[in-house]
Amino acid sequence: MILDYGNVLKFQNENDYYETLGFLSKDEEYIRVYTESNDRAGAWAMQGRMSLRGVDIISLPEALKNAFETSADGRISETKFVKHLKEQHYFTKEVDPTGSNFTKWLYKESLEKVLETVPEQNENDFFRGYHWNCEVVKRIRDASMNEINLSNESKQEEVEADTEGRQIKYYTTKYERSEKNRAEAIRIHGTKCMICGFDFELKYGELGKGYIEVHHIKPLSNLDEVVVVNPETDLICVCANCHRMLHRFKNYIVLPEELQQMIEDNKAD
Repeated sequence: MILDYGNVLKFQNENDYYETLGFLSKDEEYIRVYTESNDRAGAWAMQGRMSLRGVDIISLPEALKNAFETSADGRISETKFVKHLKEQHYFTKEVDPTGSNFTKWLYKESLEKVLETVPEQNENDFFRGYHWNCEVVKRIRDASMNEINLSNESKQEEVEADTEGRQIKYYTTKYERSEKNRAEAIRIHGTKCMICGFDFELKYGELGKGYIEVHHIKPLSNLDEVVVVNPETDLICVCANCHRMLHRFKNYIVLPEELQQMIEDNKAD
């Protein structure tokens, strides 16, 4: 397995490689793979290139992001890698946009053909790239580490041992929540996490019976006035882990469907 193709596109490991292959195999053309050749004039041999197609660099898989960050015009020259795609992964469908035989866009012959070249142990890496959601990744990466939401309960600092237990007064805004709405949401949706499927009772027995957290799809802090909440459409039941991830950032609430996609993309073999 070649991980360094001699130019700016480099892979840390096979996971990165097959994630990138999956991304380039998407039906959406976020990155155009193409060749340029002027053999008839004797000027230069075939050059393999890749160019951005209306997508922000920050939203790309890591290897591609790092490569395009070196480019000033959204294009990179990757002759060896493009040749490898063509010869090893069935990127053999060619389109000549000008009819001059100078530029040829390359596309996969079919998803099935590309998958024939992916080892079984790397199929999850491939599909992580294939299902990559640029819009979601951009929003998550745009939320800098300074915006990570650490509540008083989860905030941890690496300091030497110290005393705890002093009373500290906090002044903040609390938003009234309806216990009736919460109970109705649980009655409608049940106590299994609607994002990952976790069931507290199955895991903890009697201790976890009936326990679940309720998440407002539209945060109360974003509302300017008191509103009527529909427990069926405005509330979802989630486990503590998923609830924390939904509120991971201060200024951006991760959408339930986004979190579901992240879980799916990161499933272990």
